[in-house]
Amino acid sequence: MKQINETGSSGLQAGEEVTQMMVRVLFGGDNLSRKMLSSLFESSFHGLGLSMEFSDPPEHMHGRNDAADILSVLLRRTGAHPSIWVVDGEIHLPGTGPVFGCAAGRCAVTTTCGLPGTAWMNVALHEIGHILGLDHCTGHCLMQPALSREEIERRPFALCEQCLGIARVNVQRGPSLKGYLRPVP
Repeated sequence: MKQINETGSSGLQAGEEVTQMMVRVLFGGDNLSRKMLSSLFESSFHGLGLSMEFSDPPEHMHGRNDAADILSVLLRRTGAHPSIWVVDGEIHLPGTGPVFGCAAGRCAVTTTCGLPGTAWMNVALHEIGHILGLDHCTGHCLMQPALSREEIERRPFALCEQCLGIARVNVQRGPSLKGYLRPVP
């Protein structure tokens, strides 16, 4: 990660970006899936100064499917660091039922279960959008709400200009506590 020095000079080469925020991804998947998700992440959030770091999920959490419980554990584990947990089983949000993913504050959870190909990656990136403070969008955008596999498969991987602008401002502001008590599916 490049740091800007006291005079404001970053020492960056032309075309280099300053990483302002790291998103932690807890994911037990294979390296190919990690590389694909990382590539889609870079494409979807290009120019925002974001980077992604993978780690394996803790063993004692395998088999949990209560999204609110998973988010609570993730929040305690990571604090204000933006983090998403990708699980391979079905997840449920109390009072809502099965969900593909949900976010609360700087944490999110999503699943690969029941989502073909890169569809689960689309959901993961959508939930990262919520981590960045984005709400659902009515434009042709990654932040469109999707309640079915078909809607997820039609949703683009790119943010619209409005959401990209909001995300840029939010990344520059840094971590916030917005939404910690209200999971957003």
